[in-house]
Amino acid sequence: MWLDGEASITEVTKRPLTAATLFKNSIVALVENLASKEPYYVRCIKPNDHKSPMAFDEERCRHQVAYLGLLENVRVRRAGFASRQPYGRFLLRYKMTCEYTWPNHLMATDQEATQALVDQHGLQGEVAYGRSKLFIRTPRTLVALEQERAQLVPIIVLLLQKAWRGALARRRCRQLRAIYTIMDHYRRHKVRAYLRELCRRFQGVRTMPDYGRSVAWPPPPAVLARFQDHSQQLFRRWRARQIVKNIPPSDMAQIKAKVAAMENLHGLRPDWGCQRSWARDYLSSVSTTQGHH
Repeated sequence: MWLDGEASITEVTKRPLTAATLFKNSIVALVENLASKEPYYVRCIKPNDHKSPMAFDEERCRHQVAYLGLLENVRVRRAGFASRQPYGRFLLRYKMTCEYTWPNHLMATDQEATQALVDQHGLQGEVAYGRSKLFIRTPRTLVALEQERAQLVPIIVLLLQKAWRGALARRRCRQLRAIYTIMDHYRRHKVRAYLRELCRRFQGVRTMPDYGRSVAWPPPPAVLARFQDHSQQLFRRWRARQIVKNIPPSDMAQIKAKVAAMENLHGLRPDWGCQRSWARDYLSSVSTTQGHH
């Protein structure tokens, strides 16, 4: 009948927390939260009492610095250890200044690598080693490390640029080699295809009546343009030789005369008797004919 009857009697009759218990629990939670944090103290100094953005009261600032004890705090820090850095962070920033830690050390722990770096720079008396941090006594030590790091950073940048540019150049070279290889194979394919087609078309010209005059030459690739010109010249010479071989010796004198006439009269007369047989001495032939009549 009642919804509360389904739950346990201890839950139904549980009394609410008192104010003292709530206060105690909040204090415990606050202490645990503070214990898990690392406190940093910030000192705020007002430049003036008028809240003006462009006014700086030197006497007022000196009074605040002296009142807050900042100078004493700085003296205490300098008397002790001015800087505390974890080993990993210290190595990450200054490892390029030591030959044993650059680019990556081969030691068992970061503490041993840090100790090797400090020993190489001769800073054993300026530091102390903790469980997880390196304690540096004076800022002068950090300044010296920063100066050496600043000198090495441009050299490292140039080294990285050289390595990256070399990698890009090698990749570009491989691409160009692949392109030239493909082009070379394609040219060879075109040459072989042209030569096969040329052999197919001219393989029976020796038995043809015109010795291949009617055979069309295949279009050559660009690399074989001069080769085709020389081949056509050689083919014309071979064809002329084949034709001349079949001429009877008795007609050779007339053929030579027609060749000489063609060289001298070609383009000057439309018909100079190339297609008919020449009697050679026309004057003597005419006088002989008239004498018989």
